[in-house]
Amino acid sequence: MGNSFDRPFTFDRVIRLTISVLLLAAGIYLIYILRSVLLPFLIAWLIAYLLNPIVRFLQDKLRLKKRYLAVMLTFVLLIGALVLLFMGITPLIEREIFQINNLIATYQLQSLEINGIPLSVHDFIEKHVDFQSLRDTLSTENATETLKYIMPTVQNMLSSGISFILGFTVVFIVILYMIFILLDYDKVNKLWMDMVPPRHRPRVSKLTADVEKSMNTYFRHQALICVIVAILFAIGFQIVGLPLAIVLGVCIGVLHMIPYMHIISIGPAILLCWLKASQTGQGFWALVGMVLLIYIIIQCIIDIILVPRIMGKAMGLNPAIILLSLSIWGFLMGIAGMIIAIPMTTLLISYYQSFINKKENSDNDEQTESQDNELANE
Repeated sequence: MGNSFDRPFTFDRVIRLTISVLLLAAGIYLIYILRSVLLPFLIAWLIAYLLNPIVRFLQDKLRLKKRYLAVMLTFVLLIGALVLLFMGITPLIEREIFQINNLIATYQLQSLEINGIPLSVHDFIEKHVDFQSLRDTLSTENATETLKYIMPTVQNMLSSGISFILGFTVVFIVILYMIFILLDYDKVNKLWMDMVPPRHRPRVSKLTADVEKSMNTYFRHQALICVIVAILFAIGFQIVGLPLAIVLGVCIGVLHMIPYMHIISIGPAILLCWLKASQTGQGFWALVGMVLLIYIIIQCIIDIILVPRIMGKAMGLNPAIILLSLSIWGFLMGIAGMIIAIPMTTLLISYYQSFINKKENSDNDEQTESQDNELANE
């Protein structure tokens, strides 16, 4: 590959290179234009990719001859796990909502300045917040409706690019895509590989294997890190006595699937500090300081212990590169792009380094051969 740049640039070669670059640019631009149409398929493929090992495991262990039986069993297990999780976490959410309702009632009854919070802040809150309406919304009878209202709101806060996914039709299409991909996962891979010209298949096959390995490494290790992060934050918030400690900890763990995205949870955490201070009379700024200290300590644990030990050097990117890759991939493909940003960026960097090393080795070999020829002539 390194020698391809050493050949003379004839007119014919320049024309072919120009056409190739234009076709590549046109392809990228077409993907950008159709990103809203391609995104459901990409999300379905990503979910199918994550579920395929489970389908294959069930098919092998249970000796199922028909793949659709393994796919159906996987969906049953997945839905069952989600139902059990929902049943387990719903009482916690209801209890925390009831606690927040009491905190709001306590704040309503107070007219004095809470420790450290200026009176002007109270005046602003009293003027712009309808506490009675908020209490009615957070009542036990309306807990289910409240959750239905909060969840789409949180999703919209994460990314405006996925707002259309909230529509039932698009969700249904994603599920259909996912089922069809899972049913013929191996056939789909073979089909698109057969579309590649035979002389390029070894290179494309290696690229596909590298992408699969990179994705497996990232998602498996990042999921483990997210679980640990959720537990650490939940424990830390419980120690401080923050309302919604477990729920907020779980949400932070989910957000951390995209590196550094959990930072946006600082705002809700500070709001919960305000509610806690209004009930207990505890210093507001002292409580905020303890919560921020929890964020700092856990972030240090993530960067110093969890990522090096769990992720290792497989995804060892500089934080600035991580943020840049999240911005670029997120702009191109929305939330799905942010999810795959780290493994894809790591893969691109490794390929670039491999290309540079190969070129340097080629140049060194040519230099050594030239020196040997000079010595032979002498």
